[in-house]
Amino acid sequence: RSGFTSDTLPTDLSVKWSADIGGDLTAVTVAEGKLFVADKQTATVYAINSADGNRLWQYTAGGRVDSPPTYHNGALLFGSADGWVYCLRASDGELAWRFRAAPLDRRLMSFEQLESVWPVSGSILVHEGVAYCIAGRSMFLDGGLRFIKLDPLTGKKLGEHVLDDKDPTSGKNLQDRIAILQMPVGLPDVLSSDGKYVYMRSQVFDFEGKRQDLGPHSGDFAGQGSVQRGETAHLFSPTGFLDDSWFHRAYWVYGRSFAGGHAGYYQAGKFAPAGRMMVFDDKKAYGYGRKPQYYRWTTVLEHQLFSADKEAPKVDVPAGGRRGGGASMVRVKKNASIDPTGKPLTVEAWVNSKRSDGVVLAHGGPANGYALLVRAGKARFAVRSKDELSTVGGKERIVGKWTHLVGVLKADKTMELYVNGKLAASGKATGLIAAEPLQSLEIGADDGSAVGTYKSPLGLTGLIDEVRVYHEALDAKTIAKHAAAKQPDVDERPSLVLATSFEKGNARDVSAKRNHGEIAGAKLAKGKLGNALEFSARTRGGRSGGTVVKHDWTSDVPIFVQAMVKTGSTLFIAGAEDMVNEEETFAKLTRRDESVLDVLQKQDEALQGKQGALMWAVNAADGAKLAQFKLDAIPVWDGMVTANGRLYLATKAGKIVCYSK
Repeated sequence: RSGFTSDTLPTDLSVKWSADIGGDLTAVTVAEGKLFVADKQTATVYAINSADGNRLWQYTAGGRVDSPPTYHNGALLFGSADGWVYCLRASDGELAWRFRAAPLDRRLMSFEQLESVWPVSGSILVHEGVAYCIAGRSMFLDGGLRFIKLDPLTGKKLGEHVLDDKDPTSGKNLQDRIAILQMPVGLPDVLSSDGKYVYMRSQVFDFEGKRQDLGPHSGDFAGQGSVQRGETAHLFSPTGFLDDSWFHRAYWVYGRSFAGGHAGYYQAGKFAPAGRMMVFDDKKAYGYGRKPQYYRWTTVLEHQLFSADKEAPKVDVPAGGRRGGGASMVRVKKNASIDPTGKPLTVEAWVNSKRSDGVVLAHGGPANGYALLVRAGKARFAVRSKDELSTVGGKERIVGKWTHLVGVLKADKTMELYVNGKLAASGKATGLIAAEPLQSLEIGADDGSAVGTYKSPLGLTGLIDEVRVYHEALDAKTIAKHAAAKQPDVDERPSLVLATSFEKGNARDVSAKRNHGEIAGAKLAKGKLGNALEFSARTRGGRSGGTVVKHDWTSDVPIFVQAMVKTGSTLFIAGAEDMVNEEETFAKLTRRDESVLDVLQKQDEALQGKQGALMWAVNAADGAKLAQFKLDAIPVWDGMVTANGRLYLATKAGKIVCYSK
């Protein structure tokens, strides 16, 4: 739901009526002069008269109903945890039809209730006369999820597509795409659509249920976090629209992608409008989200209300990878042609490092991969195989001058490091690289997670020229020849998988493999054999905290926002009162200052609903408060709607409250 209506609701509101339904309510759906709402735990759907709050009818399904029912042409559709889709007459609640979306009538125990192995979310998507739903718990369980199309008036099945653990493009297991905890979407959610595609979390489908964009978009945190613009940008939550926890990694995004892991969860919030709760209209997104400066930490969770352009800002480079900073780099996407699994290897480059530490080239991470780097001013070559690290290092200091570096891994597991054409070190690896590295190949830094014992990304400050990667162990004579060359080497060996000279300021690969790189922050400079790229260990936006999203305005509000709606030029927000400055409180706790315990106790009671709640009306143009209301109870998650000049609020006390002028 966008949470948006075009007509502005007046701010001088008062309670018109309150209906005590009881139970654990969903948000409401408004149509035909009625409110439709479900009690999740009792699986009961109610119709309420929108004029006075009187109960008109009720219907009990065979399992939990977790989200509001859908109204369509006089029919009320909803899914249930019993694996069925129900259609009731909206006028009197009589059952028109029901369809078993679950492939079999099998049950399991879930949160003390019997449910289908293949439950269906309550809210059903209807688009151009077709109803869409998902049945199942995971693409990896019980044969996967079922993407089902139905005729909303008859219940006839129009199509079904199974979403299982097989990659539709390769036929391999979906887990083969895992890169640094970034896994294709495998869990169901309430479906949404922009008229062009169907969305389930960040997953994109056509209207036949075929997966269009599996992700992840890249094998690094910031790279995936920055991929937010484009045709398939939409509102989604990586943990699902129904997740009402305050887990610090759980928030909504108006974008395309979400990275995982301790260094990835905040990336989407840096590159796209994001918040714990959001609404949007044609041009703007409005949200209640974590303040950008706190994206670095998990302890402090201070939030703000904001407005921003709905479209994510255009960024030239991924603005920062991990906590170590945002190094400039060249990134070559993961693909089969650069997979070094079980192969001998040669990595070669001309380097002029201005600092004592920096990665020249890295491919992989802490499980499998290799890296050529400068540490303590000296050259090193590192190889990872099955988590085991092997390293050889030179003794000569190479900082501040052009140096030809080559790392070699032979078929017999011998490792060699050459400096300016001469053997500088040798040793033995534990083995050839045992599996395809999960991370992309990077020049100038090691983004995502480190091959060696250094802290990623360990960006190099200096110049890099003439990078070559061979799936072959070059001999000493060939390496010496390359080091003595006065012109860029032209090598047509079949084993050459990457050859880039940066001659025109790009990272074009002149090998037969055409593994062209994407430049992030590096710039053209004079090199050893022509032009080179100049790299910096830090670029703008390199800190984990901060954001590239430009806010129209931000506002501190004393509310933990759990419900939000925009109506015309006004935002309504509601939730428990926020009484604590978390940064100050955390500092006091570290000093063992017990004076904060009383206010923390009151805050805990407020979050449990013992203090009632607050609702504000806010000017959507500048964030200014227009009105304030005291509520008897906290709203249910995303539990506020407006229609026909009224505001309806479902609360955790089991009541529906109607406000009007």
